[in-house]
Amino acid sequence: MTTSYLIPADDLRGFGESIFQKVGVSKEHAKVTTEILVDANLRGLDTHGIYLSNLYARRLQKRLINPSPKFSFEKKRAGIGVLDADFSLGQPATLEAARRAVALAQDAGVGIVTVKNSNHFGAAAYYGEYCARQNCIGLIMSDGECDVVPFGGKEKFMGTNPFCCCVPGGKSPWFCMDMATSEVAFGKVRAAAEAGKSIPPNWAVDRNGKPVTDANKAYAVVPMSGAKGYALGLMLEILSSRLTAMPYGPHIIRKFDDWENKAFMGHYVQAIDISAFCPIDEFKKRMDELLVDLKNQPKAPGFKEILIPGEPEWRTKRRRKKEGCPIREEDANLLRQLGEDLGVPFPG
Repeated sequence: MTTSYLIPADDLRGFGESIFQKVGVSKEHAKVTTEILVDANLRGLDTHGIYLSNLYARRLQKRLINPSPKFSFEKKRAGIGVLDADFSLGQPATLEAARRAVALAQDAGVGIVTVKNSNHFGAAAYYGEYCARQNCIGLIMSDGECDVVPFGGKEKFMGTNPFCCCVPGGKSPWFCMDMATSEVAFGKVRAAAEAGKSIPPNWAVDRNGKPVTDANKAYAVVPMSGAKGYALGLMLEILSSRLTAMPYGPHIIRKFDDWENKAFMGHYVQAIDISAFCPIDEFKKRMDELLVDLKNQPKAPGFKEILIPGEPEWRTKRRRKKEGCPIREEDANLLRQLGEDLGVPFPG
């Protein structure tokens, strides 16, 4: 059984902010990055949480991530812009893109900002919710290092390529879809291997393209829903890499393995200003009507309720704000060593 420690979110934030500032990141970017990492822990997305501060800090030390980036933004047309992240941490770069997209949308109705020369941005829901809090619909997409075989193939070619759509409503929880276009993120397979647990047979394949339940034998994960997930993943790959002239799939460096080369990652951020279509209060009432009607539909055998996309994470976040975030012993040891190396005690 895996041991976990419950650590308050504020303590994790304090640790992360201090760690990033120790390796040269500005106070502002350290705060933003840590906030987004810990938000993932609060949602239950622990593979995208504070655990990643070790990876990021080590890459920052080697200057494979730029601790002092100078963002440059070019407005191309009404509602269209490109942000050069200057090899920044992906979190502050993508949040800046979301801010720019919202500003463009408030002027043109729709704002689209592509991001180039970026890094892994963590969980996409944070940026989608940022847009939603500004009364916009947020669409967030990114490519990533290849962990996914194409439908019908056995060689890795695409990333897990996350896709988030967040729509505000008058009541919580909102609609917030945040998903990989693979059956599962490879981080979950890695976590299962580290914990000595088996995985479902529809998650991953071995080197010969055959399904596996032994996480240690997993070579790649598969697209969700077969050909449909493959098509969605490829669409996100195109929007994130071809529009930005960034590398795709097998040409993106592996952040856990390549300690010589910088990543060149691309993201796609879109904000739709709801007020361009109708008064925001009317829209939120319509959303509430839809979601309440959905929740009240008859339940299938074995189901107690119908959940809104994002609702399980919303409930987990509410609980973990009170109880603390569970940090696996293996991750706590990793972060404790990072803290010792940089003179920042790990909490708990």
